[in-house]
Amino acid sequence: MKKNITNKFLNNRSLTRAFLFTFLTFSLNVKAQNYPEQILLSTVNYQPYQSPSGSLPGYLEPFTENLSGSTITRISDKDVFGTTSQKIRHNYAKDQTWNSDGTLIKLAGYPAAILDGETFEFLYWRDIPSYGRWANTEPNYMYGTPGNNFVKFNVLTNTKVTLRSFDEYDSIDFGFGEGNQSNDDKYVGIIGKNGSNRTLVVYNIHDDVIEGTKDIGSSGDLDWFSVSQSGNFAVAMWRAEGSGPTQGVKSYDINMQNERHIHNVTEHADLGIDTNGNDVLVSYQGASGWDQGSYIYSARLDGGGVTNLFEYPGGIWGGHISCRNTDRPGWAYISEQCCTDHDVASREIFAIKLDGSGIIERYTKHHNDVSPGNGHSTMAVPNRDGTKILFASNWDDSSIKSDPNPPAWILEYPQESLSVTENEVTTENTVKVYPNPVTDVVNIKLSGQNTTLATLQLHDILGRMLVNKKIENESSASLNISSYPTGVYLLTMDVNGKKVTKKIIKE
Repeated sequence: MKKNITNKFLNNRSLTRAFLFTFLTFSLNVKAQNYPEQILLSTVNYQPYQSPSGSLPGYLEPFTENLSGSTITRISDKDVFGTTSQKIRHNYAKDQTWNSDGTLIKLAGYPAAILDGETFEFLYWRDIPSYGRWANTEPNYMYGTPGNNFVKFNVLTNTKVTLRSFDEYDSIDFGFGEGNQSNDDKYVGIIGKNGSNRTLVVYNIHDDVIEGTKDIGSSGDLDWFSVSQSGNFAVAMWRAEGSGPTQGVKSYDINMQNERHIHNVTEHADLGIDTNGNDVLVSYQGASGWDQGSYIYSARLDGGGVTNLFEYPGGIWGGHISCRNTDRPGWAYISEQCCTDHDVASREIFAIKLDGSGIIERYTKHHNDVSPGNGHSTMAVPNRDGTKILFASNWDDSSIKSDPNPPAWILEYPQESLSVTENEVTTENTVKVYPNPVTDVVNIKLSGQNTTLATLQLHDILGRMLVNKKIENESSASLNISSYPTGVYLLTMDVNGKKVTKKIIKE
């Protein structure tokens, strides 16, 4: 009988609504996730690059950079660590350096340095497996492929357990170093090798079964193989450009059936999710982009088409792309390192929205000179919510450029807590938000003489920023939230230079 009463209560729209209104009467503190101002690419006035002045910033001595106001900290030092330069940088732009809850950071090498995810202090060395990748769902574990085994590695105990031995192959490889698991850690793409023959394999970690294979033999130069973030697709990129069997980019269903040719160009790329929830490949256009006027693109893995992302006179070319911001889909993070005589995004780290709008967020100049060699590539990697970015840089310092690898740095964009009390008199008298609850468009109206609105930000209840909208000092505005799920959201407004936050219910 109690179960029936409970169900009746939960299904009663009026009572549910009343519960939400009761929730809104209490104070709420949420850690917001903030990002730099979203700028339309066509309005950016890039300036000539300027090298850093002064001496090399000290180890664990944070400072504020002047492009976005972010804090930057050098987090490694070969003398402090007592090691070679190879072990003081991270591995690659597609290899997430933070564990699933952000408490640990791994650098490159075997053994690998493990750092504190908040203080960035060195913790210990760990014998991580070959191509060790953090688990996406368990903070203390990694996956890797030593020999012909797929293993799970415990970072705390420095031990590993074999999940499956692939005895049918001499050895297996974690996507040639550029693969990742699906976001739920269910699927992984591996490459089985017998001599020069290769087989693409999708392994179901949860159920310990092979979902599909494709024998590609020994012909062609395979660049990498991976599953998509959603786990719906597998992707192979060949080094040769074109549309032939061993050229360009191919996608498959997760069982390795239904091959699709996605794109001819094969440059630095990563697999992400666009603003509409589609699995995409995000990549540079390469040399062909200079002729076409587009320099970064996204291609849907279901064959749904290609979207040009970075269209700016003069373009960019020469960096890396990361979509490891898995808790902030719809964005890709770019570390451009082309050349200092080219003003467009020269030595810059920025994020670009995966919707073709040309919206970017500019983070910092990384000041890395790549001329000493590939070991000096910046390869920026965002943390999972995109509020921090790890990158390598020699800071244009001659003493570091003589080493095979530069140290690692972390950028932190300023964050804040949203504190909301519904009965704040000043808020109630100045700002009216209606309707509330709302199904589609929420309206904002200000009262009082010379009261104006500068920005609107929408956060979900976890503090993730969904909207960052600039307003031209108006006394009213509107925001369409029809595409968001039902629930409680925080609407933050800049009113006459002061932040006002209101809770709204989306029905």
